[in-house]
Parts: sequence; C-alpha cells; structure tokens
Amino acid sequence: MSYIYPIWLFFAAFFFYFAYIHWRETGQEIRPFVIRQRDNPGTGAPVDPVLAEANQQFVKEFNDYTKGMTRLTQGRHRAAAVGYALAGIIALLSMAVMLFAG
Repeated sequence: MSYIYPIWLFFAAFFFYFAYIHWRETGQEIRPFVIRQRDNPGTGAPVDPVLAEANQQFVKEFNDYTKGMTRLTQGRHRAAAVGYALAGIIALLSMAVMLFAG
C-alpha cells in the first residue's frame, strides 16, 4: 500500500497551494471610490452645493461600506487559508502513517 503515498503528496501540495493563494488574498483591498467634479468652467454653470454635498456623503458612505466588506473578505480568506493549511498537514500525516506504520 505504500505506492499510494504520491497521491497524499499531491493532495498536500494542492491544499498548501490553496492556503497560499487565500493568504495572499488577505492583502487585497478594494480601492476607494472617488467621484469626479461635475463643474464645467467652459459653460459657466454654477455647481449646485446641495448636489455636491450629497455626492460627498454618498462617497463617504460607499467607501465605509467597501472598508467593511474588505474586512469581512479578508477574514474569510484568512479562515480558508488556515483550513487549507490544516488539510495539507493532515494529508502529510496520512502519508507518513501509510509509509511508516503500514
């Protein structure tokens, strides 16, 4: 039965690779949203201050939302990375049991 150890080695490499990918994803952040100014100096039309204030409030609330989603996503990726790392360790332990105890 010791000829099955390459399969366990493949699974361990597979799980460690996914652990690495998910751990790298914890560093990714959603970039902040920026709204461009709509005033056009060529037309001479004044900017509505109420609309400009509403735009700034929207940008602030939307960026707060994306920060929260980034934190949640990073936590999920971190948990997945730990799970995959544990699965890789278990695969290596299974391979060792097959090699040395069988």
